[in-house]
Amino acid sequence: MSVNILIVDDSRTICTKLAHKIKDELGFNPVVAHSKQECADKLLEYKGKIDVALLDLGLPDAPNGEVVSFVTKFNIPSIVLTGQEDKEEQFRNMDIMDYVIKDSSFSFEYTTNLVKRIVSNKNKTVLVVDDSITMAKIIIGLLKKYQLNTLYAKDGVEALKILHKNKNINMIYTDYNMPNMDGLKLVKNIRKTYSKDELNITTITDNKDNNLIAKFLKYGSNDFLYKGFSKEEFYARLNSSLEILDLFEDIKNKANKDFLTGAYNRRYFFQEGLKKFKKYDNVKLFMIDIDKFKNINDTYGHDIGDVAIQEVIKIVNQEIKDIDCIVSRFGGEEFCTMVFNENENDFLQLLENIRASFENNIISTVKGDITYTVSIGYSLNKLDSIDEMIIASDEGLYKAKNSGRNQVRS
Repeated sequence: MSVNILIVDDSRTICTKLAHKIKDELGFNPVVAHSKQECADKLLEYKGKIDVALLDLGLPDAPNGEVVSFVTKFNIPSIVLTGQEDKEEQFRNMDIMDYVIKDSSFSFEYTTNLVKRIVSNKNKTVLVVDDSITMAKIIIGLLKKYQLNTLYAKDGVEALKILHKNKNINMIYTDYNMPNMDGLKLVKNIRKTYSKDELNITTITDNKDNNLIAKFLKYGSNDFLYKGFSKEEFYARLNSSLEILDLFEDIKNKANKDFLTGAYNRRYFFQEGLKKFKKYDNVKLFMIDIDKFKNINDTYGHDIGDVAIQEVIKIVNQEIKDIDCIVSRFGGEEFCTMVFNENENDFLQLLENIRASFENNIISTVKGDITYTVSIGYSLNKLDSIDEMIIASDEGLYKAKNSGRNQVRS
């Protein structure tokens, strides 16, 4: 589904620069307008499918920022673009995400990063922990405006329960003074399981004691906010925290994932797989190998061979969905997946579904449509080690290949 970014500015130069950055760097669709009327026409054309709006304050038919109030009525996250640095107070009172002073090339960089952030926030979840419903509503309102998903807990005890049930939480905002379990004890408990690069914690307090803030930071808070914060400070710190999380995620992906497919690499498979192997009694494993892969490379070239390899992960990810597993590329056209807590019948059906998906799949490439099958070998029961399960699955893979390929064997 296309991501549409509305750019409204009477400067064609600025529109062109922003449109190029949004399309080339982010892969989003720029929707350009040069006046309020053109903006209205674009909103009508796209019928509520604008994800973010970049709005100039001084337009020929809207010289005093009228376009901002017009666009925000449609609940579109909006960023103001302006050369009027002396009107910052006015910007703070507008219902906008942020404002950018158009005074340097960095302005375009900042704007592009902000657009990327707002769009990606739809996939992030923040837990707000505060016994004050009034304060919690303020924070949740700001977070939702920034396109983040939110959860709420009234104290530390409830927060830990929610965190246990929701593994997709990226950030926590916690008050200090709360019944049952205060913010400091909550932070201590969270850091027993989650590191700072996995889960960001921001403490919110009206306590000006520097020693208390130091304690929070020592025990695992990433940042803190004093109550009475401005919207601008809140978003500046939030944006910084989210950027740090993304940087950590990027570093981990580069270290743990295969560049071509996005699957986990062999090192990660054994490192993390061993932890789960020791934890669970129900462990299964299967190997996938593309049939006659050399023919694909020889006939279509290695670039199409890469496409065929990438297709493996696409299909496997479609089939595994919510299954607890680690999918990895072992090298070349060979992939290995460890599956946890799946019953025998469902596991075998999963493998058959994967095999059939490849058999019926057609890949459209610049050199024409290609089809191929895969062979799958598996180990149904947990053995003494991961290596033994891989050897057993390899034996199944060998049987599948030697029995005519396009089969699932143990």
